[in-house]
Amino acid sequence: MPTDIASDDATRRFARFGVVGGGVFFTIQGLANPFFALYATELGASTFAVGLMVTLKALLPIVIAMPCGQLIDSIGPMKMLKYGSWFLLASLVCTVFATGIPLLALSQVLIGASVIIMASSFQVLVAQGNRERRNDAIKQYSMWMSGGGMLGPVIGGLIASAFAVPNDGYRAAFVASLVACVLFMLVLFWLSTRYPHPDASHIRVRDAFSPSGIVSSYKRGIGLAGSRPVQFGLTATFLVMYIQSLYMSFLPLYLAQNGFATFLISLTISVNSLAGMLARFALNGLMKRHSLELILLSAGTIAAVGVVLTPLAVVHPVTMLLLVSIIGGAVGVNLPVSIMIMVDAVGESERGKLMGLRLLVNRFSQVLSPAMFGILGQLFGLTAAFYSGGAVLVATVLGFSAFTVRRGPLKVPEKSSEPAE
Repeated sequence: MPTDIASDDATRRFARFGVVGGGVFFTIQGLANPFFALYATELGASTFAVGLMVTLKALLPIVIAMPCGQLIDSIGPMKMLKYGSWFLLASLVCTVFATGIPLLALSQVLIGASVIIMASSFQVLVAQGNRERRNDAIKQYSMWMSGGGMLGPVIGGLIASAFAVPNDGYRAAFVASLVACVLFMLVLFWLSTRYPHPDASHIRVRDAFSPSGIVSSYKRGIGLAGSRPVQFGLTATFLVMYIQSLYMSFLPLYLAQNGFATFLISLTISVNSLAGMLARFALNGLMKRHSLELILLSAGTIAAVGVVLTPLAVVHPVTMLLLVSIIGGAVGVNLPVSIMIMVDAVGESERGKLMGLRLLVNRFSQVLSPAMFGILGQLFGLTAAFYSGGAVLVATVLGFSAFTVRRGPLKVPEKSSEPAE
């Protein structure tokens, strides 16, 4: 019994670290991310080239998502966080020292690997315990994640706007992100020495990323998609993250084209994340009145309509801030609700593979979204791209909603592997 109590205390303690650490991680990302497209264009990249570089962020994760999920289940999330932090560090180093497109492109590949590893690991850390405890931790994690996405751009905007030359300001924001990453890694590596890592002496990272290991992990992971709750969560996540990816990739560039100052651009991105965080406070009330699938479908529809309305809202900062807050609130419920829907359908020993599968679908959306939107923007301009791309998204989300309603409500089983209280 004392061992069980100690194990339960460790689970709670590191779940709290998953919540706070996720917030810090997304703050570090938020310091630099809003300025990537602006910096790339300053170095001579076209709209299409920016879209391709952002697409690179999702290519490596498509290959490594399921092996990473398998390793999280095998060697534990804390060891995987250490691996992911090295990718984050390398990405930021490339961005800081980039003077042309090649290093910027490499930075996107590396940050993509970091996000797939670290986001999956954080989500596994918080998705422990019985349904009530883990749902509460998932909501806290998503709030801290949005808080990081809000705080990072504000800090980065203040740093970048302090310089007269835009390039110098963007690079200073990248340096600040790099310094914050180093400090975060010191804390992470110290905590990792206190984590009860699973015994995985029979597991080798090299084997997991061998061709046969990758194929094997994908077979196991895709098997989880046989459950309808998992299918629904993955499809809804794909649509919502498709919207979020194109919006956050091209909105800074679109705002700059319409005369928004650097700090106002970062503030707009920050308001988007703030709205996502505040939306989680309303989530308990929404869950009492509506089903999880209805909440997710409604959020996707609102976000898609928001894309269409962007060219109308950009004429004034106030209307733009109002629109991004609505879209941010809609997108903000996606992460906790989709995880809640899917996590009940699998056992605790498969949570790493499930999170890897979820983030794999996210990365597919991030491959398609910037590339397709970048082509539209290059050919017809970003205003036409927002109108036409948004209209297609609205039609797609409405079609998926109609299909889901026709199939009837989801039936989400509670797995028997829940720990006793």
